[in-house]
Amino acid sequence: MNQVALVGRLTKDPELRYIPGTGTPVATFTLAVNRDFTKRDGTREADFIPIEVMGKAAEFCANYLSKGRLVACNGQIRVNNYQTQSGEWKNFTLVSCRQVDALESKKAASEGSYNNFENNYSNNINNQNEQAFEPGGPSPNPDMDINGFGAVEDDDIPF
Repeated sequence: MNQVALVGRLTKDPELRYIPGTGTPVATFTLAVNRDFTKRDGTREADFIPIEVMGKAAEFCANYLSKGRLVACNGQIRVNNYQTQSGEWKNFTLVSCRQVDALESKKAASEGSYNNFENNYSNNINNQNEQAFEPGGPSPNPDMDINGFGAVEDDDIPF
C-alpha cells in the first residue's frame, strides 16, 4: 500500500500550470514537515517534501494557499525518472496528493499563531491525560511524558 499523510507548512506560494492538450490543472509546492523528535538544544529539523496536486484540488491550492500556511496532504509517494541530454538517468521523488486541507485560516497564518496552536494542542493533551487518572487510582509518573515514555540517557542505550 502506498499512502502518505503529511502536515506541514508551505515554503512558498503554489505554482499552477495546465497540462497541454487536456488542460488539467497541476499545482506544485514544497511542504516543510517537522521531524517528530527534538534535539538536546530544543530545536527541530524539518524535511522539505515536494508536493504535486492535480485537478480541482490544484486550483484550490493556487487560489487559497500561500507561503507559511499549515496544511494536511493525503496522497501517494511517486518516483519519476528522466534522461538528461548527456544520456544520464535521474530519479526524483514527490508526493502526489489527492486531498489538501488548510488547517488554519489565512488570518491566523499571517499573525503567526502556529505557536498558539501548538500550545493549545499540548494543553488539551495534558488536560486529557490528567483526566484519565481517577481519584484514588494510580498517579501519573512525573518523569514520563504524556505518552508514558521517560527520558533515556546515552549510557542506557545498548549500541
